Amino acid sequence: MLIDLVQKLVRSAFWRLGMESRSIELESCVLHYFEYPHPTPRGTIVLVHGLGTSSSTWLKILPILIKNHRVIALDLQGFGFSDLKPGKSFCTMSEHRAALSTLVEHVTQSPFTLVGQSFGGWLSVRYAAEHPRRITRLILINTAGIYYRGVEDLRELFAIETTADMRRLLDALWYRYPWYFKPFTTAIFRDLSQRNISDIVASIDAKDFLVEELAQLRLPVSVIWGKDDNVISSASVDVIKKFVPGCNVYLISRCGHVPQLERPEEVKRIFTSILTQGVHGLD
Repeated sequence: MLIDLVQKLVRSAFWRLGMESRSIELESCVLHYFEYPHPTPRGTIVLVHGLGTSSSTWLKILPILIKNHRVIALDLQGFGFSDLKPGKSFCTMSEHRAALSTLVEHVTQSPFTLVGQSFGGWLSVRYAAEHPRRITRLILINTAGIYYRGVEDLRELFAIETTADMRRLLDALWYRYPWYFKPFTTAIFRDLSQRNISDIVASIDAKDFLVEELAQLRLPVSVIWGKDDNVISSASVDVIKKFVPGCNVYLISRCGHVPQLERPEEVKRIFTSILTQGVHGLD
């Protein structure tokens, strides 16, 4: 009931921004996305959220993105308004990758800016490596999928079996978890359990991690990173810089795993800088 109310509020917030609700049919679900159909865009931006959240994660920074761009914010399969079809409990990494490719082919034939956060960043790197001519710019926010020593421990963090496990994960995600979110912990736990987050994480194989894909990137790459992320180690940034030596890195202090929620004003300033760099060529 509570999550349903939140979903209604989210949809209303998107509508107030002028974004339109759209969907495409997939075997696993009706894949939902919001679109801002800018009349004279400088380019298209596709936003890919992380596990356990939805397109709603972008609400605080959308005003700066829709100012000059057509924006697509999808709900990954099983999240937001992309409910899985009966008989399907969760989607694997390969299924999420295929869904992203299908969405992109459906929404734009022109090169675009791809933005991914956490699990969405993982999917975005793979897409950019496989479709180098389709992307003008890649922006990664506290991205998952980078292999470093100890990354295997993430399985334990996402083994959410109790409300206490949920609190532990939320505390790790935020530099300072907002007090006004704490009463919703039980509802969040129930929702994520229904979406089988633990099963998605358990289905990830060692071969899914990003190494060669980073070295294959031949496009402008920007990395935005909350320095106090207790989910994904900042060792990931060092790995990205090693394989993508020309990337731009923006570090945000006193910020955890989800900068667009915790430090939206800082993230908006960074996006303004990144997108302005590309006005005369990349988009």
